[in-house]
Amino acid sequence: MDNLEKVASGLWMAQVHGTESYLVSVKTSRTQLKGWECDCPYDHGPICKHVIAVFYAIADELAMKSGGKRNSSSGQNRVEVIFEKASKSDLEKFITEQFRWNKGLKNVFISHFAELLDEDPDKKYRTIIRNAYKSAQDSYGFIDYSSVNRFHASLNKLVDKAKEVIGNDDLMESLSIVKIIIEEIPVMLHNMDDSSGGGGGVFYTAAEVFSEIAGLAPPSLKDDLFDYCLKEYPKSKYADFGFEEIFLENLSILATKSEQEKAFFKLINDELAILQNEGHGDYRIVQLIEAQLAYFLANGRNEEAQTLIVQNNQYPEFRQLLVDQAIESKDWQSAKVMCQDGIRSAEETNHSGTVMNWYIKLLEIAKKEGDINDQRTLSEKLFFDSNYDMSYYKSLKSTYKKGDWVEESEGIINKLKGPKQVGSYYDLSTLAQIFIEENYQERLLKLLELNAKRIQFLDAFKDSLSDSYSEKLAVIYAEGIMEYAKLTGRNIYNEVARYLKKLQDMKGGKTQVKLLIGKFRVQYKMRPAMMEILNEKFPETIELKGNDVQKMIDKNLRLF
Repeated sequence: MDNLEKVASGLWMAQVHGTESYLVSVKTSRTQLKGWECDCPYDHGPICKHVIAVFYAIADELAMKSGGKRNSSSGQNRVEVIFEKASKSDLEKFITEQFRWNKGLKNVFISHFAELLDEDPDKKYRTIIRNAYKSAQDSYGFIDYSSVNRFHASLNKLVDKAKEVIGNDDLMESLSIVKIIIEEIPVMLHNMDDSSGGGGGVFYTAAEVFSEIAGLAPPSLKDDLFDYCLKEYPKSKYADFGFEEIFLENLSILATKSEQEKAFFKLINDELAILQNEGHGDYRIVQLIEAQLAYFLANGRNEEAQTLIVQNNQYPEFRQLLVDQAIESKDWQSAKVMCQDGIRSAEETNHSGTVMNWYIKLLEIAKKEGDINDQRTLSEKLFFDSNYDMSYYKSLKSTYKKGDWVEESEGIINKLKGPKQVGSYYDLSTLAQIFIEENYQERLLKLLELNAKRIQFLDAFKDSLSDSYSEKLAVIYAEGIMEYAKLTGRNIYNEVARYLKKLQDMKGGKTQVKLLIGKFRVQYKMRPAMMEILNEKFPETIELKGNDVQKMIDKNLRLF
């Protein structure tokens, strides 16, 4: 169990590890337990083992506090009393002894107090980072999800310091911090759960600070930074995560001398030769060419930049630059020919995303050129090819007069809906959005009614119906909740309660909620977790009896 914490008066939270990690909350009043909740799926008794574990932990916590008060006449907790009474040498001896048995404690200690070490900045900050890293590792040398945020917090604290000292004109200390983060993180990422993206995020933040330093640096420091980027770029540890791009970006800025330009271009050409010979993907090749292009443009060498673009127009990134130039000069035909060539090339290599981008560019050209036929053809194609992006529907609609649009719109609706208007969620969602766009209220209500068993769908579009449909909507929404409640699990029950609260706010919804909860109390009486949540969220329904429920059901056969 981790992080038992009293977050408010009478409310405790903890994370308990079982098959997975579960969040437990417990409500107390003085020494009485008033309620509890766990997001585990347990549903076979009044209380799960995770909650029981937290009960014991709370009891221990309260007992410790109570014991501390009885044993300390000053009312201070035990730790404070010991700190007051123990000598400095005794404390030093104790801490040193603990370091022998607890390396994690030693790493935390060194990381926290490393600022006090009389060492050069590079060594000091590397010590901080490495000890923070070690202190977060488990016995196998891995940093799991529950510990990784603590490590990220240590790194973010250092990055914040790097930003702060830049503001104080201390470039060198800031540079020490970010260089070490840049160098260490790619290695450490292999041994941690970085699914939250925190480690990569710290790397890129440090890289941004590095670039800021490069912009502020005096000439001699710029030269040092250029050499540093040239040396670091080829290291494989950066390529593992695509981090090498930051060195390319900075090299194009830092190269200010002819010998630096030669070294920069040699690096690019050597790397290109290797990549092309080994048949690597286009991404890294384009990355290298873009760095050279950025250098030309930054130094006003536009003719060389243009030659480089033309020479590499087989890559979509550079072909698009040429298309944009043609659009700028209103050479519509050249722009369209290049887009069509791009489509053929992308289709041959099965790059569907690139094909889509070229069609989007063709639509842009059609709008600028005022070609209504192309706008219609391309807008409809993109609407269906993009999983029904409504912006293309509206683009198509904008090319028609109101009277002509109805027939066109019905054609699209008929392509989307099945015989009973029950299809994939994408189809249903798009139909609903079209009915909203065209203000087809009756048809939207019918669509919701036909799909009443999909509560998430109902919930997404219920607010788009006017108040005049509220009572009918409440009945449909109740059907959706009833269907959803067939599933089991505490998370499901909490969702059911959330939907019931929304139903209460609809016209006629309070009656429907009472009916549903009454039915659930009879039908699902053997689900203690559901009953517990209903009791907590809807205490006014606790006294509902079986006979009362049946009478309500008999009067409302439409729902059941």
